Parts: sequence; structure tokens; C-alpha cells
Amino acid sequence: MFTVLFTAIGRRVELVQAFTSSYAALGLEARILATEAEPSLAPASHFVDQCFKVPKIDEESYVESLLAVCKAEKVDLLIPLFEPEFSLLEAKRYQFEQLGVLLLLSERQVLEICRDKWQTYHFFTSHGMITPETWNETNLPKAIPFPVFVKPRKGMGSRGAQKVDNIKQLELILQQDVELLIQEYIQGKEYTLDILADLEGRVLSVVPRERLEVRAGEVSKSRTVYRRDLIEQGKNIVETLGAIGPVTVQCIDNGKDVYWIEVNPRFGGGVPLAIRAGVDYPLLLYRMVKEQKIPPLLGQYKYNLTMLRYDQAIYF
Repeated sequence: MFTVLFTAIGRRVELVQAFTSSYAALGLEARILATEAEPSLAPASHFVDQCFKVPKIDEESYVESLLAVCKAEKVDLLIPLFEPEFSLLEAKRYQFEQLGVLLLLSERQVLEICRDKWQTYHFFTSHGMITPETWNETNLPKAIPFPVFVKPRKGMGSRGAQKVDNIKQLELILQQDVELLIQEYIQGKEYTLDILADLEGRVLSVVPRERLEVRAGEVSKSRTVYRRDLIEQGKNIVETLGAIGPVTVQCIDNGKDVYWIEVNPRFGGGVPLAIRAGVDYPLLLYRMVKEQKIPPLLGQYKYNLTMLRYDQAIYF
């Protein structure tokens, strides 16, 4: 029995369904488990084999609870989905390994670079990657090139991120009790690259998709595209960073240059599109756990596949 455990499963119904259907099609005997602070109120918990109630991540017993679930259920693969827990789990990696659990999470240095957008900016610039000019509150230029884009230095998704058109608006925003970054505003087509790297940091797959519409920080309409330049650059970014497992990389093409914006070391909300386009993440992760050799699948996916997402209710 192959057992996968997702943490903080929340609304990730499509992701759960992708794993369930993939393993069923393969004839693989598998269980998909999850954890949540309030399982019955997490939509995706109704689609897994079992969802375990655990403490909130700011409680001391959180990691111990995950370890207990992993031990009792003989978990093979642990996939964390909630960024605030990443550093907690990475610090206990050895304890998960002692239980025979593969923690699908990059090393601490990678997590810190991705979490801290100021470090992300310096990662891009230090490796010659084009990225919007970025400042913090202490080194703003005298002539600020409005409009600018303001975002939290540390945060998830697009929370608190916004376009700012003038100095009065910027001064008001900077009064918030949050460390902010001010970034050159780049207008153009936005892309997210769903990237999968093996446990040695070698990129296996890159699927660029155009972000057609974003709602509440998560893509609601998207389309896969074939862009050899994005595939090559995305591969280079992830391998230079040294990330493993699922990674999302965001960029903007203004028609002249491609500007790299963010790197997130986790499953993106739109990854079901990459899976439906032909990159079988569940199978590839199973093969990683089984230490099987996996050849790269670069460019092997359906192009121009469009995803339109919508809400659906659960009644219980």
C-alpha cells in the first residue's frame, strides 16, 4: 500500500482528485490522506480516504501530531501545502526520515530565499536573471518611477500586493505595520511555470501557463503554452536554486523581455492544469519514492489546453 499524506488540505479538491485518479488508472494500491485543524470544514477533506484533525501550526504539538499520523498510517510521502509550516517541518526532516517518510520539501536555504522576496530579488540579480528593480523602505530613489508595485516582503500568494500610482498613496501604504517591498511596475502577459524537480534537484518537467484571470490570489483561468525560452529559463532557475519537488515560478513578458518575479517551493493552485496536460505528478512522485530513474519530460505536455475553474458546494 502506497500512502500519501497532504497537510493543510483546505480547498485542494482538484489536486486530491488528480492523485486518486492517477493511481486508480495505474492499478496502484494507494491511500490519499490529509490533515486539517477542522477537517469537516475543509472541502478537500471530503475527497480523501481519511483526514486527520491536528493542532494549528502555531501550537507546539503540531509537528509531533504529524509524526504520529505518519507513524500510525505508515506514510510513504508527506506533501506539505501551507508555506508557514515549511520551516517547522524542514527542521524535523530527520525524524520523518527515521519513520521511512519522504518529506517533499526543499532544504532550509531554498525555503528562506523563496519566502523572503527581498532575498528572491537578490537571487535573481546575482545570477543575471532579469527581474523588476526592487527597493525597500530605506533605499527608495528620490525620483520614484510611478506606477510601482508594492507587496509584503514575506507573504503568501498576492495578499497585500497592489499597484500604486502616486506618492501620497505610497506613503499611506508604508504606514502599515508590515515590511514591504516596492517594485518597478511591469505590464505584460503573466505566466506561471509549474516545475517538477527530482530529489537531486534535476528538473524533470516545466509547463508554462498563461494566467488569464486570477481571483483571490489564485488562478481561475489559465492556458498552457509552448515557450521554449520559458522552459529553459525556468529549468535554469530551479536547478540554480537547488529546489526539489514541485515549484512554481512566476514571470511577466512585456513584449521585449521576460521579468522573473517569484519562486514558490510548493504545488501551485493551477497545477491540476499541468497534470491534465500530461505531466503525471502522482506517478512521478511515486517513482521518486521508489528511487526509480526518471528521464526528463521537458516539452512533453499538451499545448493550448485551457482551464476554467469554478466553485462547487459540498453538503453534509
